[in-house]
Amino acid sequence: MGIIRTVLGDIDSKELGFTMAHEHILTNPKGTGSKNELDHKLDSVEKAIEMCKNYKNVGGSALIESTPESWGRNVAGMVLASKESGVHIVACTGFICEEHSNIREVFEGKSIEQIKDIFVKDVKEGMDGTNVKAGWLKAGAAYNYISDLEEKGIRASARAAIETGTCLHFHTGAGTMGLEIIEIVEQEGLELDRVIIAHVDRFPDWWYHKKMLEKGVNIIYDGPGKAKYYPDSMRVDLIKKIIEHGFEKQLMLSNDMGRRSHHKVYGYGPGFEFIPTKFIPRLLEEGISQNSIDNFMIYNPARVYSLKEI
Repeated sequence: MGIIRTVLGDIDSKELGFTMAHEHILTNPKGTGSKNELDHKLDSVEKAIEMCKNYKNVGGSALIESTPESWGRNVAGMVLASKESGVHIVACTGFICEEHSNIREVFEGKSIEQIKDIFVKDVKEGMDGTNVKAGWLKAGAAYNYISDLEEKGIRASARAAIETGTCLHFHTGAGTMGLEIIEIVEQEGLELDRVIIAHVDRFPDWWYHKKMLEKGVNIIYDGPGKAKYYPDSMRVDLIKKIIEHGFEKQLMLSNDMGRRSHHKVYGYGPGFEFIPTKFIPRLLEEGISQNSIDNFMIYNPARVYSLKEI
C-alpha cells in the first residue's frame, strides 16, 4: 500500500496491523478552553507505556495519536511508549479547534502559507525541535460553526497535506460541520479520499453520514462504549447501513480516549481494550463479518494513513 510515518520511523503500511484511528496517550491542553482541566491531562509517560502494553496484550498493533502541539503533544513520551510497548504510534501536527487550543496566539498575524510551513516542517523535518516526524495532519472546527481562525487553519492544513502527501483528519464539534469542512478542502484541491472526518457518530444522522461518504471522504466512529452520548445499538445500526450501501472501505473505528476517566491506568475505564474485547465481539454477534471488521481496523487505516508519493 505505501509508507506509514511512525514516531520510530517509516514502516511499510502492511506492518501497521490492528489500528485505533483516533486516540490519545499523552496530552496537556493549552489555552483556556472548556477542556483545560485535570481530566484532560494525560501527563504520565509511565501510564502511557502501561496503556499501550495493555492494548498490545489484546491484539492492538497501532495507535493514531491525535494530540497536536496545541493540545500538549509529548514527542519524547510517544517515542518511549512505542519503544517500550511495541505499539506503532503515528503522531500528528496541526490543531484541534479554536476553543480547545492556543491557536489564536499561533495563527494571528500569520498568513495561510506561513501556518502551512509550520505543519510541513513537522512532517518533513521533525516536531518540537526533534527529528521525530509527524505522520498526518489534523484540523478542526467548532460545534455548528467554523471560526475565521479555524478556516485559516483548515486551508493551511489542506495545503500542507498536499505538499507532504499526508492525510488530513478533522476534529468536529459533536460531529457537526463535516459537509462545510469538505467544501473548504475541495476549494484547496486536496483529494477527498485523503480526508477523514472524526466524531461523526456524535451526530447519528444517516443522511448526513451518507452525504459525506458519497463525497469520497473517510469517517471515524469513535464513540463505542460512551453511553452518555448514544447507546452502541445506534452505532451498530449505522455500521450496518454503511456496509449495505457499499461504504465499508471508508469507515474506521476508535474510542477517542482523551480523558483520565477513559483509562484503566488512571483508575477508571474502559481503556483501549474496549473495542478489541467488547465492541468487536458484539459486531460479530450482530452479524457483521470479520472481513468488514478487518477493513475497519486494519486495511482502511493502513491505506488512509499511508503517505502519498509526491
